[in-house]
Amino acid sequence: MRRLQPTRRASAVALALGLAGAAACGFLDTQQPNIVDEDELNTAAGAATKRLGAISIFTLAKDGDFNPVAIPGSDDTFNDASDGHILTSGILADEFVNPGFIPSRTEIDLRQAQPTTAGLAELYQSLHRARNAAEDAAASLQAFGDTPDADTGIPEMLALAGFSYIFLAEDFCSGITVSRIVEDTIAYGLPLTTDQVFDTAIVRFNAALTHPSIAAGDPIHSLASVGLGRALVNRALFAEAAVAVASVPADFIYETEHATTPAALHNGVFEAFNDGNFGVFDREGGVGLDFVSAEDLRVQGDSGLGADNNTESWFPSKYPSFESSIPTADYLEAQLIIAESELQTSGFAAMTQRLNDLREPAGLDPLDTPGDLVEATDVLFRERAFWLYATGHRLGDLRRL
Repeated sequence: MRRLQPTRRASAVALALGLAGAAACGFLDTQQPNIVDEDELNTAAGAATKRLGAISIFTLAKDGDFNPVAIPGSDDTFNDASDGHILTSGILADEFVNPGFIPSRTEIDLRQAQPTTAGLAELYQSLHRARNAAEDAAASLQAFGDTPDADTGIPEMLALAGFSYIFLAEDFCSGITVSRIVEDTIAYGLPLTTDQVFDTAIVRFNAALTHPSIAAGDPIHSLASVGLGRALVNRALFAEAAVAVASVPADFIYETEHATTPAALHNGVFEAFNDGNFGVFDREGGVGLDFVSAEDLRVQGDSGLGADNNTESWFPSKYPSFESSIPTADYLEAQLIIAESELQTSGFAAMTQRLNDLREPAGLDPLDTPGDLVEATDVLFRERAFWLYATGHRLGDLRRL
């Protein structure tokens, strides 16, 4: 299987080491190890460093992190210690619950979040930081790279920016502002509707797909294709979404990677379950899916006590360690996007066959063809929920229903 895995490990090394500078004459002359001077950033090597940094920032925003990294000589940290898109969207949906003792997570879990709820601002900021870092890296690679037309890092950064916009649109309501820094001054953006944010994502993905360094079937082309399909589905452009992902090969997967050490590189989703801060209730609220009692091979786990040492919960084992990778986009999602297009045209037989083609290699029993649109919708979105469990898709799916 082809695995394109941008590593947080490499990102951290790049950020920690920066670029080589002049030889130091003494202790007071040593460079801060993770500080890259502006004039060094405006080089091919500096642009490459920005790309690695953008991958790390995107990974933190998507997968979460509970270990903020201090920036030497500053009161700031490299990240916001945010729960991230996967955990926050999952606890607002029916994927996760809060068996811990942090009130803000309970507010989100109970759908009682307020603008002042702790954690929401951190998530919002981390997603904006991710899209800004990716866009900045793409611009730097274009401006300072040795061969920008052959650099797949440019469409990769545009694609990650597109995913950041998708997460913003799926996680938050209309009114999202997209501000930028122009000549060291913040240029505040106007509030955008949810559709406008998805449209912004579509622009980024289309820009990635037209870059001369990639072609259909290439890993980065597939990354942008799945992102484009996801954005188009959110805009109810189902036929266009199916076309967008048609060339994605069966061995494609793009993952964000993690490591056991240092702690900043932990898989935040595993850490949340391992610490008992997030768990799962079966059929949450009486209307959620039966993630536990279904005993589905795609969602396995074990029972236990939450972090409060009182709440009985169930903890998924999809990511078994701190170093487990988490998919961002893959062939599986591409096929589910095509299946949704078939659903919208009442192609229930074709949709069911496509879903069964995914189930058979996993050892799952075949599905029966649904008889009407309501039943077919239930079948498809249940399949999406189990296949894409704990990858940050469920809230967006529920908002589309």
